Amino acid sequence: MIKQLLLTLTIACSSFATAQVTSMIDAKNVDASTKIYGMASLSDEAKTYNKYNFSLENSTAIQFAKPLLEYGYQSSNMQAQDNGFMVYMVKDKKVVDQWLINPMFYNVFRDGIAYTYDADKLAVIADKYPLIFSEDKRQYKNEKEYQKQRQALFADPYNLIITEPDFTYEGYFEVQFPKNEQYKNVEAVDAYLRPIVEKLTKKKFEVSYSLSEKNIMDRNQFTMTIASEENVYKKIKLDNLQKGNWQSLTYEAIIYRKTN
Repeated sequence: MIKQLLLTLTIACSSFATAQVTSMIDAKNVDASTKIYGMASLSDEAKTYNKYNFSLENSTAIQFAKPLLEYGYQSSNMQAQDNGFMVYMVKDKKVVDQWLINPMFYNVFRDGIAYTYDADKLAVIADKYPLIFSEDKRQYKNEKEYQKQRQALFADPYNLIITEPDFTYEGYFEVQFPKNEQYKNVEAVDAYLRPIVEKLTKKKFEVSYSLSEKNIMDRNQFTMTIASEENVYKKIKLDNLQKGNWQSLTYEAIIYRKTN
């Protein structure tokens, strides 16, 4: 009976990795510019965890919260909630680290690994350092337009976190290839098209084939999508191939703003 009990305990303990209690805050990842925000999901209409929202913007607040943001052993409970609670570590209004807390399951995820965490401690932080925030999405036609406003965005003290637009590509267009002896499959089409695009630009581009409605409905052709700078569209010459219209991308900045 004793042996069985010990075996049971051993098996139970094996579902948890032996890790020391760790705080989300330590000397290695925090400096004078660090700010930490706890934010409930904005998609949760019930606002279940809004009561936990917090803002730590100075060393006094961060040190207060340090023991309350300690998580424990690696957990076998890998369940996550759709309305989980996020903790963001921020420097210069950009996220440098993050944790997903699932209050219902008493766990926290870091780099895809679950650890035990008592989410009730969030209420203690929020009571002393409460936060009310909103999400603001702003669209820009191009990088030049965004750069004119960028300095003001980052200077605004109410803008807590800014996810900047991705200007990798200016837009995209499609090219339709007939399925024949030369273009037998997607690989053959890509092998023909990619070197042509490479000669036209030094910037990053992407050639892709997706299961779009056109590609699904018409199996006698391959419609490829090229995402790139607009000059590629203007310069590319594709004899006897159908080239679609240029589609400019709309660029979006996502901003979490403090409203209290």
